[in-house]
Amino acid sequence: MKKHNHLFYCILLILLNSCNQKDKTEFYLPAEWEPQSAVIVGGLEDAASFEMVSQLAKESKVYCLVADSSKEFYEKKLSAAGINLDNIKFLVSSTNFSYAQRDGLMFMKNGNGEKQLVNFAWNMYGWYFIEEFKDYIDSDKKKRELYTSIHLNAFPFPVITSSMANEGGAIETNGKGTILQVESVNMQRNPKMSKELQEAELKRILNAKKIIWLKEGAAEDPFGWGTLITENYFGIGVKGHLDEFCRFVNENTILISFPDSAEAEHDPVKKVNLERMKVNYDILKNSTDQDGNPFTIVKMPVPDIDYMTFALDTASKNDEIKFLSQQILFEQKKFSIGDTVHFVPSSSYLNFLITNKTVFEAKYWTEGQPESSKAKDETAKQILQQYFPDRKIYQINTAETNHHGGGLHCWSMQVPK
Repeated sequence: MKKHNHLFYCILLILLNSCNQKDKTEFYLPAEWEPQSAVIVGGLEDAASFEMVSQLAKESKVYCLVADSSKEFYEKKLSAAGINLDNIKFLVSSTNFSYAQRDGLMFMKNGNGEKQLVNFAWNMYGWYFIEEFKDYIDSDKKKRELYTSIHLNAFPFPVITSSMANEGGAIETNGKGTILQVESVNMQRNPKMSKELQEAELKRILNAKKIIWLKEGAAEDPFGWGTLITENYFGIGVKGHLDEFCRFVNENTILISFPDSAEAEHDPVKKVNLERMKVNYDILKNSTDQDGNPFTIVKMPVPDIDYMTFALDTASKNDEIKFLSQQILFEQKKFSIGDTVHFVPSSSYLNFLITNKTVFEAKYWTEGQPESSKAKDETAKQILQQYFPDRKIYQINTAETNHHGGGLHCWSMQVPK
């Protein structure tokens, strides 16, 4: 009897070991808090991106995407800031990049330390469906192809491609097989592809085990340039990327950007946001992970931002007002020159980047602003510190970055170890 028992356990151990070996070869989309070998950062002309690179280079290798004409300038600027250029590698292009680095190629890995790249289809955040922008879109397509070739030269890993349009900022994972997606984003990018077909593709491409569909993204992240949010409030955005409003901080905990009801009473944009986030919150509370476990959902404050208020003027000497006026009047026929409007930056405490030793987080308070804004910055910092006790929370003012439609997470991409 003992011999049979011994034989049974030997066979069981062999089978278990075989399963483990199989698991080690399976590629998956790693969580951002897993070990990294480097971080890719673009947009160095932005003060927040440059500050993040300056800090990142102290702990990690950093790949910086720059145009060939500006490489020498940034080498000198980084050296003058006391940065060791041994940790900086420039990925040089013949042109500047017109979109966030997060939304290019994505990295997957397996238990054996092997890597592969995922190349989802690209349609410029859904703009390919707009006939008026055809010339601009053709130019962007060429930039995208150039961008891809630069990455493939720097990271010569096998590539898996998909005809499904998707972007890194629109995908959030817990590293265990659960993927968050936003219905309004995905359906706009893939109007001829049902949710069921998209789920099947995510399971094929990313080895996803469970897909959770949220309804809509943040109000201040609308689709396009100078897009109406509500009343006379406008914004720039990509229709609701996850890294603006909903992030995993461990495999079972999710942070969600959530205005309080008092704020929503006095701010039309936050009112729209509150209604959207109530729906998303309920979806998450009633969802489980890949193993059937419920999530802990933590509400993150929404920053206090001074909106840019101006009168529509297509002949303005201010280039930004002129551009926004042209866009708004083109899109919204009910508005006229002279009407007062408000421009809303896509600001969020959730557009943070997790690295090996640091979490790079947004802050918004500056001298002269209300203490309530400073308190929110501190609250956001403390929430992140709670979930990343062994990492430094490094806050950077991202007002300028947000004003142009991006954030720290948007302009970066981690390379897994």
